[in-house]
Amino acid sequence: MDPRTLQFTVFCVFNALCLVAGYGARRRKLLGEHTARPIHFITVSFVWGAVALLSLWRLPPDRSNLWLIAIEPFLVAVPAFAVVPIARRMGCDNKQVGVIATAAGLGNLGFTLGAYLCYTLLAGPDGQQGEAALAYAVAQVNLMAMAGVLMMYPLARHFGGQHTGDISVTRLIVTSFLDLRALMVHCAIIGVVLAYLHVPYPDVLDDYYVIHVLFYLGGFGGYFGIGLRLRLGDTKRYLREHALLAAVKFAGIPLLSVCVLALMNLTPVPLESIAQRVVIVESFMPIAIQSVMIANLFHLDGRMASTLWLVNTVLFVLLPLPLLVLWLG
Repeated sequence: MDPRTLQFTVFCVFNALCLVAGYGARRRKLLGEHTARPIHFITVSFVWGAVALLSLWRLPPDRSNLWLIAIEPFLVAVPAFAVVPIARRMGCDNKQVGVIATAAGLGNLGFTLGAYLCYTLLAGPDGQQGEAALAYAVAQVNLMAMAGVLMMYPLARHFGGQHTGDISVTRLIVTSFLDLRALMVHCAIIGVVLAYLHVPYPDVLDDYYVIHVLFYLGGFGGYFGIGLRLRLGDTKRYLREHALLAAVKFAGIPLLSVCVLALMNLTPVPLESIAQRVVIVESFMPIAIQSVMIANLFHLDGRMASTLWLVNTVLFVLLPLPLLVLWLG
């Protein structure tokens, strides 16, 4: 096993152990389920925000990068809306249709999976392309997060319905970008500005492996918090839904991504080759934890959302991930 593949494998094992540790801590009553909220708040706002800033600071300042702004919202919207009639035909109620739609549209592209995979396995023989791959992956996950707020919030509200005490979708979208939990998006913007202004990246950060430390802190906060709220036992209830999302995530979105990139390459300014490889790798990622959060926020079937996330992630580890490692390792 080459060093980069080993590095990613160790990171995956670490994340899995954090998930199990969080689940065990709740089951043994060492920590309450409510502890997940402050852990996720600190992780998303500050740890992932720092990773976004440092990663995008190294984004290659090329005008072709603007393609990502068009590509990512498209890759969110098409799968999300395409599965709606299929889920209805399967007999799902509105709350379940909303869960399946958001799960299909949002993927785990970020620091706890997709971005780290790109960072380790797209680095090239000399390891020089790892930072560029990470920057593109971070840009993609931030664009997905923004598309999630702008498109998935209204979709989830439609299927979840209006409840007493809920604020309007427009106000929720605005406050979502102004809230401290959106710090990652603002840090990403700062990182892009620094990159395009050609501000030198401090080498001392590499000397002390700052980005690696932040990755592991982010992995711990993300998966330990998920473990605290994880509920097992519902996996067999949603076999058809698992099959549908597996087909969408591991076949439909990759095929759609290849077609989009092929059309883009016919234009005078195609996306950089390393960025295209990032888009392909990210297209295989399983359901995002953001879909579970949206389900809880908009009164969808949160229990179903958690189960779909868990099974889809396990299926990713068993099916696409070994093939990706074999291809890229």
